[in-house]
Amino acid sequence: MTVTSPTVYVVIPAFNEESRIGGVISKLLHLGFSNIVVVDDGSTDQTWDVIPTVEGVHKLQHIVNLGPGASTMTGIEFALSKRAEYIATIDADHQNDPEDLNQLLADISEKTVDLVIGSRFLKYNRIPFRRIIYNQVGNLISFWKSGFLLSDSQSGLKIMSRHFAEQLYIEYNGYEFCIDIIKKAKLAGVNIAETPVNVSYTKETLAKGQSFGNGLMMLGRLLNPFTKI
Repeated sequence: MTVTSPTVYVVIPAFNEESRIGGVISKLLHLGFSNIVVVDDGSTDQTWDVIPTVEGVHKLQHIVNLGPGASTMTGIEFALSKRAEYIATIDADHQNDPEDLNQLLADISEKTVDLVIGSRFLKYNRIPFRRIIYNQVGNLISFWKSGFLLSDSQSGLKIMSRHFAEQLYIEYNGYEFCIDIIKKAKLAGVNIAETPVNVSYTKETLAKGQSFGNGLMMLGRLLNPFTKI
């Protein structure tokens, strides 16, 4: 399986990423990915206009901001409707290197797994201390909820098989959706692997994503006894 295969789809959930989304899409196209699904999650900037209207790029839009979990699910459902065999996800902020998707695709093609997660912690990366703490807490919660002990449960860079994607329904709209995916993999009885990937942080990207405040909200939703996860 190669990146040029018409059955490989890459989903990019995007919210207010007008200055970064173009670079991610451009590199994916340069690498040969021919089906890129961008879900504009109710952005209030020019994200929608920046997404190129070119062959190989599918533009979807939420009228209001629903959250990264909801936009990821929208992209996965679209890819399944187009008969995707492998569905990858990558963040829109260019923290991840799109080229790392080559290794994730190779791993899921060659190993008996249905979900491969790109781990920032299996190789040397300059990661801010607070992000390390957030991730370690997420790893512990993920282990408690799923039984899978992973090094990077909060990674937005992953790839899944159609077999798993067809069984997946993401019930959480916020950042806890990453743990929800791992939990659903456990329930589906599929195997998970991790692959070392690169990450690069800037002041702008650190201002987005996980923070102490939304981390507490995520924890509250995950620990709520009335939720299904």
